[in-house]
Amino acid sequence: MSILIISDTHGMVKEVQEVVDRHQTEVILHCGDFCVQQNLAPFSSMELVQGNCDFEKVPKEKVTRYKDLTIFQTHGHLYDVKSSLLRLHYKAEEVGANVVLFGHSHYPICGIEKDVLFINPGSLLMPRGFHTPSYAVLEQLEVTEENVSVQVTFYNPKGVIINERGGQFLTRR
Repeated sequence: MSILIISDTHGMVKEVQEVVDRHQTEVILHCGDFCVQQNLAPFSSMELVQGNCDFEKVPKEKVTRYKDLTIFQTHGHLYDVKSSLLRLHYKAEEVGANVVLFGHSHYPICGIEKDVLFINPGSLLMPRGFHTPSYAVLEQLEVTEENVSVQVTFYNPKGVIINERGGQFLTRR
């Protein structure tokens, strides 16, 4: 099974429900700017963090353990992610995360920095600097004593894979 990662949906409900229905995942992580009531389906079944446009009382950040992954999840505005990922990397070190999820920039990225995987799923509503709206799915593949192998796949809102993003990565264990 896998983790569905979405962000910056800014009030979209029907489209988010379609994405949730499309994938059989164990966990759904939303990286903020959901802009609806948290008890509204499908958001009520998600692990939410507060974005700069959200007024619901949800955490600004959280750590989730999934299999051999320790995931730090935040929106990103409090870490100045539009300028640098350095502050996020420091936070990952502080909490022992091997995966960092964030949003805010509406730009999908996925890459390893010092054995930590950084993922921004992009925006399901308003992409910036990228040609299509997007979301991501993270799947743990194999585990060794030192590393965790994962697959990250990006999709457009219709469920079509975005080949120029994602791939297989090795994080620290």
